[in-house]
Amino acid sequence: MSNQSSVDNFSEKRLLQTLFYQPEFLDDKDVNEDIFSSLATRNIYKSLIALKDNAIPFTRDALLQEYAKVDLDASQAVVDVITEKQHEPLETIKDIIEQLNDAKKRRSAAAHLKAAIKKIEDVSHLNENNTETISKHISDAEASLKSDDSSSFKKVMNFEEWSEQYNKELNLRKMGKQFYFYNFMFDELIPDGPRPGEIGIIASSPGSGKSTLALNLVNSLIEVQVPSMYFSLEMSSIATMDRLLSKRLEVEYSSIINPSDQGHFEDLCSRINMEQKTLLENKKFRFSEDASMSIADLKSHIQKFQADLGQKYCIVVLDLLSMITDFTRTSGGANFAQSIEIGMNELSSVAKELGVHIIGVLQVNRGNESETKCYDVQDLAKFRPTRAQIKNANAWVERARYVVMTFREKMYAELFLEPEQHDTMLDIIECQVVKINNGKIGKISKGLFNSDFFSIDPIVI
Repeated sequence: MSNQSSVDNFSEKRLLQTLFYQPEFLDDKDVNEDIFSSLATRNIYKSLIALKDNAIPFTRDALLQEYAKVDLDASQAVVDVITEKQHEPLETIKDIIEQLNDAKKRRSAAAHLKAAIKKIEDVSHLNENNTETISKHISDAEASLKSDDSSSFKKVMNFEEWSEQYNKELNLRKMGKQFYFYNFMFDELIPDGPRPGEIGIIASSPGSGKSTLALNLVNSLIEVQVPSMYFSLEMSSIATMDRLLSKRLEVEYSSIINPSDQGHFEDLCSRINMEQKTLLENKKFRFSEDASMSIADLKSHIQKFQADLGQKYCIVVLDLLSMITDFTRTSGGANFAQSIEIGMNELSSVAKELGVHIIGVLQVNRGNESETKCYDVQDLAKFRPTRAQIKNANAWVERARYVVMTFREKMYAELFLEPEQHDTMLDIIECQVVKINNGKIGKISKGLFNSDFFSIDPIVI
């Protein structure tokens, strides 16, 4: 206990004294062995539990005898401190528990930071592996400081606690559906909405509209100011902003990146500046183009965002998911499929621990395009993607609550058919559910795809 502050020592002493003179508090669900910092105080706590379980009256001698059973170095002086004159009876021990939980978080954070410092001092040079280890220790230290101890003690619940947790959710449902994507395609396909603690996947072959779909989803969240984070790991920040502004201003992308008329471009710049002022008012959005990001980095970014917002829930979009460094290499003798599975398990844990909804974008193989015969419009359906085209599909999708794949017939028509066969075709994007835990597999939602504006709009009949 020498490394603790005097305040923390006093809190442990005060709690143990209260438990000795008011043993009814031993039944408090927030009192447990983990909140004590030393072997001595944990053993005193165990001894008090033993006295209560065996219906032995709480006396100094009885506690000393029980303490000697669990601790060979049992000190009579420690027992004397715990059993000294009783303070005024307490109506609640909430303030003591809060102080000890705070001390526990600080101890955990300090331990992780010490491990990071030791790693830094021990290595002869920094490489990718030990840098990641150091970053994880620092991330874990930050997570320790922000952890919600009131919930961490309830990871194993009895029926009373479980029912209490469930009934809170049940009462919220009386107000109707809680979670929305605010995107006409996703809200049609995913009945539960973007629930916290879950992962979804958007997948398709190159050029089929997956990134445009992700951009439209993010734009919808920006519009209604649902807390959201957009990690564009493949596309640069400038190109992504160009696309977002093209979508929001309904201005052709080419007019933004390759202006031909100077006067017209000055007007466009004025519109862009006004739109940026609108975006600046949104404090519930974060963006990153960090292509070297790990899951540990992602967790840290989310935690900082949550701290800035003062709330947990947000929607996190990762485009491309496969570019996160945990999925780009193998370690410990694992093959790529095993590494992906390990990474997805960790990502799922992050979603659950932080209470966020994560959507990952994946690119799939184009399959047997070179071998598929395509002579007319009817043959285009042969190119509709399947779950099997996702390389290491089982590893990717096992932890996902839903998987949506996109398909554009016109893209394939332009690749394989003569212009006169597709000139009048509408560019329709289909989003099909190929996996879902609560919903209908095979369900399709359609939208009008406009590559000039990076927009997907409802089809008006």
